[in-house]
Amino acid sequence: MLVRRCAVAMLGTALVLSGCSSSSNTPAQSASPSASSSAFTYKSVSVSGPFGEKPTLLIGDDLQGLLPFMDGSADTKLVIRDVIDGTGPAATADSKVSVNYVARTAKTKKTFDSSWARGKTYDYVPKDMGFAAFKDGVIGMKVGGRRLVVVPASLGFGDHPPENSGVRPGETLVFVIDLQSVS
Repeated sequence: MLVRRCAVAMLGTALVLSGCSSSSNTPAQSASPSASSSAFTYKSVSVSGPFGEKPTLLIGDDLQGLLPFMDGSADTKLVIRDVIDGTGPAATADSKVSVNYVARTAKTKKTFDSSWARGKTYDYVPKDMGFAAFKDGVIGMKVGGRRLVVVPASLGFGDHPPENSGVRPGETLVFVIDLQSVS
């Protein structure tokens, strides 16, 4: 009986591991996520969890088998990927939006800001923002949606991050944003 349990446990482990492995060096992006929950991978970033709840955000070697996040001067464009497609009204530059978000550093993987941790949404008008994640990162997003926004240092804090933020000079930032409402 013990041998059978061990064999079943080893088979289960092998199935889980084989489901996580990939024959290429580039991690796969998941197909279309469901509206209520998500499991999404982009390069070396993985986002999971249901809309409206603080997501699980894993970066680089937090993820078994994925390469560390490549943070450097070659990364100069804002990356925007929908994790969950919303079904409500879309945000425009002139909309007043209400979002929840979590923000981590790509290299050190430190969470440096989170509306979920404060227990309060962040409300603003995108065109009035100077920060790319909140200005460009939500435009076109629909209420009920979750979005991954990767901000290169050149569009983030550059070489002068806020003091005591835990963000290093020149560091790429990773945001997961849930769009709660648009007015």
